[in-house]
Amino acid sequence: MSATLQRDQACALAKTSPKLALAKALTIPDPWFRAQALSWVARFTDDDPRPIARQAAKVATECDDDYKRSAAKAWEIAALAERDFKQEARKCLQEAIQVARTVQPSSSRSEALLMLYQSAFAISSAEADKVGDILISTCSAEEHWRCARAVRDVGKIRNGELAPRSFFW
Repeated sequence: MSATLQRDQACALAKTSPKLALAKALTIPDPWFRAQALSWVARFTDDDPRPIARQAAKVATECDDDYKRSAAKAWEIAALAERDFKQEARKCLQEAIQVARTVQPSSSRSEALLMLYQSAFAISSAEADKVGDILISTCSAEEHWRCARAVRDVGKIRNGELAPRSFFW
């Protein structure tokens, strides 16, 4: 079974059986998908989500590049913020931004920052604007089509033409 399918199964279980979802999430071999699944469990658990979010953060550090190490935290940030642990979410966001700023090439950096920008809306619009400003200042639209798309999407979200992505549904 693929890691994507394992993640999807854990995420589907998270809403109704978070303990079972946690057990399933922990068996996912790929850290990118395991971090996402753990964040889903953190979002929907009846227990304190912070220990599970910390597991997701630790797993994200096991990813094989800085893009994944930073972007995988978007789910964790959204989960914590949606559970009203905004101070913790803000701290995770700052850590993820520090990693995302180092991502090479710039096209991957723009994708990581766009994910973090969208997750920051769960904290506040002001927090998201800070990430959007970082994206615009570190990813020139002329460098790559992905940078151009990320800058354009930040503009569209700011203008209300596009909604930030939902990390949990």
